[in-house]
Amino acid sequence: MPGRLKFKLNRSKIEIVPSLRSPSIGNLLRTIPSKKGIQMIKFKVVKVFLFVLLINFSPKQVQAQQNRVNHWESVVLANDTWKYWVATSSGPSANWNKADFQDSDWSSGPGGIGYADNDDGTVISSTPTPLAVFIRRAFEIKDTSKIVSAILHMDYDDGFVAYLNGIEIARANLGTEGVPTPFNSFATDHEALNNISLQPESFLLLKSKLNTCLVNGANILAIQVNNATATSSDLSSNAWFSVGLTSSESVYRNVPSWFVNPFKDIPGSKLPLIMIRTNNQQIKADIKVTVDMGIIDNGQGNLNYPTDVWNNYSGKIGIEYRGSSSMMFPKKNMGFETRNADGTNANVALLGLPEENDWVLHGPYSDKTLIRNYLAYNLALSMGKYAPGTKMCEVYINEVYQGFYILVEKIKRDKNRVDLAKLEAKDVSGIGLTGGYIVKIDRSADGSYTDGFFSEYDGTGTGGGPRNKKVFYAWSYPDRADILPAQKDYITQKIRDFENVMVSWFYNDPKMGYTNVIDVSSFIDYWIMVEISKNTDGYRLSAFLHKDRDDRNPLIRMGPIWDYDLAFGNANYLEAANTWGWNYLVPADGWGNPIWWNKLMNDNDFKNKLKCRWLELRSTVLSNTSISATIDQATTQVGDAATRNFAKWPIHGVYIWPNPYVGKTYAEDVNYMKDWTIRRLSWIDAYLGGVCSTTGTERIISRIQARAFPQPADGMVTLEVQNNSQEKVSIEVFGVNGQKVFSQLFSNNPLVSVQLQLRAGVYLAKISGAKETQTLKLVFR
Repeated sequence: MPGRLKFKLNRSKIEIVPSLRSPSIGNLLRTIPSKKGIQMIKFKVVKVFLFVLLINFSPKQVQAQQNRVNHWESVVLANDTWKYWVATSSGPSANWNKADFQDSDWSSGPGGIGYADNDDGTVISSTPTPLAVFIRRAFEIKDTSKIVSAILHMDYDDGFVAYLNGIEIARANLGTEGVPTPFNSFATDHEALNNISLQPESFLLLKSKLNTCLVNGANILAIQVNNATATSSDLSSNAWFSVGLTSSESVYRNVPSWFVNPFKDIPGSKLPLIMIRTNNQQIKADIKVTVDMGIIDNGQGNLNYPTDVWNNYSGKIGIEYRGSSSMMFPKKNMGFETRNADGTNANVALLGLPEENDWVLHGPYSDKTLIRNYLAYNLALSMGKYAPGTKMCEVYINEVYQGFYILVEKIKRDKNRVDLAKLEAKDVSGIGLTGGYIVKIDRSADGSYTDGFFSEYDGTGTGGGPRNKKVFYAWSYPDRADILPAQKDYITQKIRDFENVMVSWFYNDPKMGYTNVIDVSSFIDYWIMVEISKNTDGYRLSAFLHKDRDDRNPLIRMGPIWDYDLAFGNANYLEAANTWGWNYLVPADGWGNPIWWNKLMNDNDFKNKLKCRWLELRSTVLSNTSISATIDQATTQVGDAATRNFAKWPIHGVYIWPNPYVGKTYAEDVNYMKDWTIRRLSWIDAYLGGVCSTTGTERIISRIQARAFPQPADGMVTLEVQNNSQEKVSIEVFGVNGQKVFSQLFSNNPLVSVQLQLRAGVYLAKISGAKETQTLKLVFR
């Protein structure tokens, strides 16, 4: 929304008060004398001017314009006069780092303060060995609104923590972030540079941080430097503090000769920027660390710079590296959860995606088009199925550019994601126990295979050993930590019941077959997405299923889709690079496909419905024109971020596992994927079986009629067959596991009656004549 302006009309003047504090606006908006005869004329002129302002400025845009660094100046230099305290047997009082602390009894001298490193402005005694030195430097700030970033440079030996007006701003090799460090805590060994021509380590503070600690007027930079041992041979504490100014005016002092502008030559991006500050921590796999994250989004059409205010999000996150095969790449995928200051989860909306707390930063590496996941998720959404929401962005970690990324919604139960009933701890029986659940066909997350269960049947096309020959279903929601035994048993049995139906001879029976167990349309759309892309993992890994509570939907549904960076012709194994052949029939490498895809594709009813859906989609979202337009739109949105990404990761013309094609430019890689996809769609057009009939089918009049009573039964059931076929009739009864519990052949009597008494359970009665078969469901309580 454009910036608003307020009007105040009094007896002497009209005041125009901008709600946007911009120097460029402020210089133009003046108070206008309210003199008779010219008041309305002046007011009309102002109205015209305001109209121009309202069109051309938005709060984010004006704020962004204010936050460009014009140049850098230093407010503290290492050789300034510092107050210092040498700690050998005790440290200063706890408030030593605050602005109002009285340091009049401290020693003073030019920095740095230390010994035995030949870089000390003030040499302190090494006997007894100082365990730490505490230093303070006062400085004045004239106008914080003109400062958008700052840098602390430190040349130190061995570890330090720095404070600005009592707020921690940097730390290295010493203690824990946010926790005061005792004077006698030992640092990790670290040597100073001892070279005035080299740039010391830098610690960048952006506007969001400065807003919490830098003030107009008097400020205090306070730094604690600790030794690594009680007998350390040296100690150094040289510090410089510089600020990035928005104006060209010279206000403070020149920066040192070695100073490097951290944002020099960094262009603005049309994509949002995600800024991650680790606070001297290392991001690891499988262990989330708490860091700071900000998102810069100045709105469509405006450029985003790393020095801009964090205006879409500014707060804590817990972050970790994620992925399986992608972990070998230098550009890492990351998962993170947005957190409150106390470490609890914080549901927030990011870049227009609905609020939640679990997110993924997907960094395409082997996928040199950068958009395969983006393309797949958006195609699935356009088909009417939920798929993870996505937003393109660029990522910086500790102000170092990491490349093009895609912010992705993590698959999770949520009203805005996988919309299922919430499963509570109390839901261990009754209707509550029936859902919702999300399970994932994949490897065990930790290799223990205790975070899910194996299928009872071998996967199709497997070639591995006994550990991974059967499909593994991992609990996703509730996850391993939260799912209760009764809930494990329930969802395990539901999947087993589905598989048992699929291996039975009656798997496609209208009354007892798969249509009573699964949502067929979700399986059809999932099959289409995997097949058009030939996703090598689509059936066998990263494949999700979900089930809602029975009163909402009792059927198992397939999806959402996930992990398509090795799809659309981007894998050189399992025949994935070929535009021909069915993916569900490809021999696997030890992680086989579930048994049910082959069976579904052998059922005429499933194939006919699939054919109809295929023809519908090929005339809409999967038409050649639509697919090409979708790819073009995505690459246009990537824009010049692709140039920056491949400057950071120069991999064009280089084979990256498992590329079947190695293009020399971004355009070549995109064109290859587009051509591959169009050829793949054409092959499916030619070879997809099934018949899509709009006229219906001829109704067949049955000559065998069967009924069972009572139903359900507490004891004996009478099965009665009216036989008008003049043929012999056989009656067979099967349990849901396919085991035959009754079988008998009858002559061509017009009426056959059988009495059955079986254990409690559900059974299928199959009544067969020479030319037709009927089935009945029998329920014994």
